[in-house]
Amino acid sequence: MRRHFTSAGYIVFLSLTAMVGLFAATFNRPASMWPTLVTLLAIITGSALIGPEFSTGTLQLIVTKPIRRRVYLLSRVAGVFAAVCVAAAVGLSAEGLARLASGAEAMPWRQLGDAFGGALVASLLAIALLTLLGSVTRAYFNAAIYVTAEVVLSVIESLLGVARVSGHGVGEYLWRHPGIERGLTAVNDFLFAAVPPELQWAWVLRVFATVVIALLLACLAFERREVPYGSD
Repeated sequence: MRRHFTSAGYIVFLSLTAMVGLFAATFNRPASMWPTLVTLLAIITGSALIGPEFSTGTLQLIVTKPIRRRVYLLSRVAGVFAAVCVAAAVGLSAEGLARLASGAEAMPWRQLGDAFGGALVASLLAIALLTLLGSVTRAYFNAAIYVTAEVVLSVIESLLGVARVSGHGVGEYLWRHPGIERGLTAVNDFLFAAVPPELQWAWVLRVFATVVIALLLACLAFERREVPYGSD
């Protein structure tokens, strides 16, 4: 938390989130903009969760102290998620206050609450996956892997859909085996869950299950990873 609140970049990002929240109050659809910024912040901060300590060799000094590696890792996750929560609260507060001040329509409390909760759950999932990747990869490769995987899965889904509609060769095979597309969609939704318009407990619990699995694997990998001095 201290790293973020003393960072000029983070303060600027909070200011931008507040301005976007104020601007979003002019839209008919509540929370139309700032949740995307919250998720983006989760990816940026999650990718740097342990990268700097590896790069500078600071982590070697940290793990020599009487603290378990998994405790250190999970505490970093909690700190990053707390910073993301603050950004989400800023966006929500800015839009809520602007809508109250305008008094043009009834306050969409339910939609704002669903957007706030959905943004936090999606952000926690992104942070957990980036923590897992950061526990086994070098420096900031986790962010590149995360973004690339998300893009590649989306592109493959689109290409398979086009191929199926064409009805020739591969398209016929996909029509006969719909489980291929369903399986790919399930994997994409498992790793990069899209926030539903209305928050549902079934979706929240499913995402939390993925988060728990990712963090458990991250702790196991981090416990066994060699931590060298200097550049990783």
